[in-house]
Amino acid sequence: MRDIVTECQYIGPEQTNHPFIPCGCKTFPGRNYCEDHIWLVYKKGTSSGNKRKIAAIEKELAELKHFEEIQEIIGEMEG
Repeated sequence: MRDIVTECQYIGPEQTNHPFIPCGCKTFPGRNYCEDHIWLVYKKGTSSGNKRKIAAIEKELAELKHFEEIQEIIGEMEG
């Protein structure tokens, strides 16, 4: 069974000494990295496999943002 990662695990190249400290921001759903670092890890446009992954991630982002907008509208209507 895999643990669910909720904090970004990105460790930047500027960290050269142990202990390494990961980013810690909220992860992108289903990934180990936050929205900012996922692009660094997958290096947008570097291969056809990555292009498919990136297209899927961009679609997920759009859907999440749309869902958040709907929830905000519902909250305004109720409150």
